Amino acid sequence: MITLALVLVAVIVVAAVILSILSVPFLIILGLLPWALTVLGIILLIKALFEKPVRWENFMPAVIAFVVSAVLRWIF
Repeated sequence: MITLALVLVAVIVVAAVILSILSVPFLIILGLLPWALTVLGIILLIKALFEKPVRWENFMPAVIAFVVSAVLRWIF
C-alpha cells in the first residue's frame, strides 16, 4: 500500500512538471497573440487601402484580425 502511494505521488509530480514545462510556451504565445494580431490587422488594412478598386470586402480580413485581438485582450 505504501509503495502504491509513493508511485502515485511520483507520477503526479512528474505529470505536474511536464505540464508546467509545456504550459510556459503556450502562455507566452497567448500573451503575444493579441499584439501580433493587431500588427497583422494594420498590415492588412494598409494592403486593402492600396488595392484598386477599393471595396469593403478588402477590409474584412483586417476587421477580423482587430476583432479577434480585442476579444483575446478582453478574455486574458
